[in-house]
Amino acid sequence: MKKTAFARIVVLIVVAAVIVTVSTGCKAKTGTLNWGTDPTYAPFEYADANNKPTGFDVELMEAIAVKMGKTSNLTSGAFDGLLLALQGKKFDAVCAAMTITADREKEVLFSIPYYRADMGIMYNPAKNTITKPEDLVGKTVGVQTGTTGEIDAKLITGVKVNSYPDIQLATLDLENGKIDAVVNDYPVCTTYASAHTELKVLDTTSMAGQDLTQVYGIAVRKDDTQLKSDIDAALRKAVADGTYASLYQKYFFASPPYLPK
Repeated sequence: MKKTAFARIVVLIVVAAVIVTVSTGCKAKTGTLNWGTDPTYAPFEYADANNKPTGFDVELMEAIAVKMGKTSNLTSGAFDGLLLALQGKKFDAVCAAMTITADREKEVLFSIPYYRADMGIMYNPAKNTITKPEDLVGKTVGVQTGTTGEIDAKLITGVKVNSYPDIQLATLDLENGKIDAVVNDYPVCTTYASAHTELKVLDTTSMAGQDLTQVYGIAVRKDDTQLKSDIDAALRKAVADGTYASLYQKYFFASPPYLPK
């Protein structure tokens, strides 16, 4: 009897320990907003002087996590692999200045749009005169793989498009005269041009007759409808309490012309 009773007590202790461990693990998982980005895309996501990820998207996601009652956990990766990593459950969301497109919406759910941008054409006026997208005909243009800039640059017949794993490499080739222009989101182009005064940026809303105005969203897996709703709610809170406007002013030096709804 004593041995049996003792054995039962041991079993109960082990079971209790397992329950505590599982519960603790669940709390850690649900208490963290795990998300991915490509930190080579200033001013949205980039590494600061201490090699710490920062930027508009990074701080916005940190604010969203707080408003969801979670902590932010960022994983870095190449832009063109972020959605694959999301589907593979490496993280639960992607915030990477990612344009909401019909093709991407077939794969993932997007939050309400949190940013609106035009397309930019960055060039060196000492070497090329570019006043409209059609001036790119016969020229070599750098783009980042997997971006809408890559798609848009290919809209113009007669343009040679060179794709790069990140926009910094494309900009470096532009500076060195290896390509004639870079096509990317306007705020990203202006951020790079501000640090390289020999470069200029043309703001364009259309290319080859197509509207290029775009909006960014935070991507989650198709079945994560609750997470999407929670992110939407947190984003709306960030707008209502002024957090969004404050971050916009910090990174874009202006009041936001567009607010998430």
